[in-house]
Amino acid sequence: MPTQVDIHNWISTLSLNHWIIGQQLEGITHAESMITPPFRANRLNWVVGHLVEHRDWMLRAVDETTIMPAKEVEMYRRGSEEMQDTDEVIPLETLIAYLARSKDCLIAKLQQVSLEFLDEKPQIGILMESHKDKTRFERLQGLLWHETYHVGQLEFLRQLAGKNDAILR
Repeated sequence: MPTQVDIHNWISTLSLNHWIIGQQLEGITHAESMITPPFRANRLNWVVGHLVEHRDWMLRAVDETTIMPAKEVEMYRRGSEEMQDTDEVIPLETLIAYLARSKDCLIAKLQQVSLEFLDEKPQIGILMESHKDKTRFERLQGLLWHETYHVGQLEFLRQLAGKNDAILR
């Protein structure tokens, strides 16, 4: 069963990830977020949209309403088609706003739920079949690890956008 310390640490990591995302996206335009890397990787816009899509899975894990409209989710899922620069692409500013809303919702929820709730194994909100026997908190832990992995990619994509700086020193 998770403890209050576990919840505090989870919220701290989510908050730190969110701060790093904000720092990495500082000064990035939507056009810069659509630059195609010269190596096998996704565009910055896709990575940010993918983070939002996975924050929605975090929200599902705690029975909260998702942020990203269903019609927008498909292009940001794992294995989605290579992103094209079309009118269907979500503006970077919108994705950033989705991230902020999801962070606020998750923190508010985790500050008020019981440890018993987080120790439940719900049958809904399963990202992958292999997670069906995981508790809500175990799902949140895995999703937060996944988020941290993609947050690290933003540094390289920031450099690709021409920002010759170091956010984390």
